[in-house]
Amino acid sequence: MDKDRSMAGKVAIVTGAGPGVGRASALAMAADGADIALAARRIEPLEALAAEIAEATGRQVIAVPTDISDLASAAALSDTAAAELGRVDAVVNVATAGGARAAVADIDWDEYRHSFELNVIGTLEVSCRAAEHMKAAGGGSIVQISTLSTHSVPEKMAIYTSTKSAMHTASMVMARELGPHNIRVNIVTPGYITGDNLDRLWSNIAEQTGKTAQQVSDRAARAAALNRHVDPEDIAEAVLFLASERGRGVTGQEIIVDAGQVIG
Repeated sequence: MDKDRSMAGKVAIVTGAGPGVGRASALAMAADGADIALAARRIEPLEALAAEIAEATGRQVIAVPTDISDLASAAALSDTAAAELGRVDAVVNVATAGGARAAVADIDWDEYRHSFELNVIGTLEVSCRAAEHMKAAGGGSIVQISTLSTHSVPEKMAIYTSTKSAMHTASMVMARELGPHNIRVNIVTPGYITGDNLDRLWSNIAEQTGKTAQQVSDRAARAAALNRHVDPEDIAEAVLFLASERGRGVTGQEIIVDAGQVIG
């Protein structure tokens, strides 16, 4: 029990490494001692984030431009991380494609295919490739970021909800398959996460309802048991627990970090 359970000496990959959960998760793991491979499509903000995290933590942080909806790009990510940082111990898949809001009867199937390619195929390809490197390292952890809409199934969000649900189910199967290799697979599902995206949501609802954005936000917060929203750092703490040896006994689980939104 006195074994170091931090991420010191480990290497973690974060896809969708932009503002919010991606940044917070990468920063938390780097502060815990991990070297980080950041993956996203745009190189300039990716390099800026890598420099920010490296300066804040003293860890080695590399930027790997990646479009995980492209199978070859998704497949190359873990190999690049292992080649440049020496190994792969954890992967956190934050990258996601929401898809347009539409009733099932009105779905643009090309858009559905794109979301499926990113949320399911690309996410699983990154996970599987990373798992091969984790086997060589004696084990590891895969953390997928999901959405509460898989529980609430809101109208006109079938693209996002169904593709995330498919990713969720496949990840649980992976947990069974990879367990004998000491590789854990878990899911972190956020509630309403503070930040620009949530602010835009409240503003859009406010325009439709005649309320102020603050009133809309406050009403949603009151619906949660803790009467608040969650911050990216709240999600990052759950990610860190699962990615590190702190969560060594946890696999095939979904941790919902929503300030009690589901239970109200």
